[in-house]
Amino acid sequence: MEFVILGFLMIRQLTQYEIRNALQQKVSPFFSASLGSIQAALKKLESNEHVELTEVVENGRRKKIYSLNSSGKKYYLDWMLTSIAPHRLDQEVSTKLFFLGHMSPTERITIVKAIITQLEVIVHEYESSAKEAHEKTVPEHLQQIAKYQLKTLDLGLFYYQSMLSWFISLITEMEAEC
Repeated sequence: MEFVILGFLMIRQLTQYEIRNALQQKVSPFFSASLGSIQAALKKLESNEHVELTEVVENGRRKKIYSLNSSGKKYYLDWMLTSIAPHRLDQEVSTKLFFLGHMSPTERITIVKAIITQLEVIVHEYESSAKEAHEKTVPEHLQQIAKYQLKTLDLGLFYYQSMLSWFISLITEMEAEC
């Protein structure tokens, strides 16, 4: 959550309400957030001195405006260049892809190549697991259960193969632009 917020703050300063709207309008297909999680992330970012808070009064109402400082910008850009933890792949890939425009062309290619490498490892693991699972003999009374467990494994393999194929097309497009 904090890196999505930082990504939006890289563009401009925002209120908590504007952050919530941006999340709902821009990234809701791959990221959902409650007001409580937004508040918690903002408090964490503020306590770690990655954002600055300014309070203003507009039309008699107090507004808190968050802006990114140099520490927050460095923290965000460093995160963009770090490898993704396998258990966070789906969410972080979408977040990094969404904000890839903040990075230089060389950094974009580096990030996408790292994602491709991780996807290749995952696809290989799924392929090995699927091969092993399909070769096992299943007792008759468990065949219907095993059938759909294998279908779940096949779906995971299809999902990551599709994602890998998509990112390979993207890197080809990006390298042609350089």
